[in-house]
Amino acid sequence: MDILINLLFWVHLLALVGGGASSVAMPIIGGKLATADGTTRETLFEIAGRLSKTGRGALGVLIVTGIVLFWLKWDFSAPYMIWFGVKMALVLLLLGAVTVSGIQFKKARAGDVAAARTARMAGQVAGLALAGVILSAVFAFN
Repeated sequence: MDILINLLFWVHLLALVGGGASSVAMPIIGGKLATADGTTRETLFEIAGRLSKTGRGALGVLIVTGIVLFWLKWDFSAPYMIWFGVKMALVLLLLGAVTVSGIQFKKARAGDVAAARTARMAGQVAGLALAGVILSAVFAFN
């Protein structure tokens, strides 16, 4: 069982790296989109779209592996449940921010300037929420 738990935790960490990299790169790309034109703009939107898909996939893997790990390793009881509650609230905030960002990103690609600003702000909220999720996980399980 320990091998399974360790492999699941490894997959969980790989997904964290993928999602984290996406959340760091997206605001950088979003900042460049404001002044980009023509081919550069389309290339940046394509890269951002791929990163967005990677981030959403990573988030899905994190949720699935997190639930399984919480069950197998902790039997649905974290050592510090208050921090686990904080972590779950931040996961919900992260999911909401990712959803808003994705919806607004599609509108921005069609030329909606206000949607681009909203997508960027939602991306920043997602990045902060991810940092909070990691911090609260450290306090909940360490």
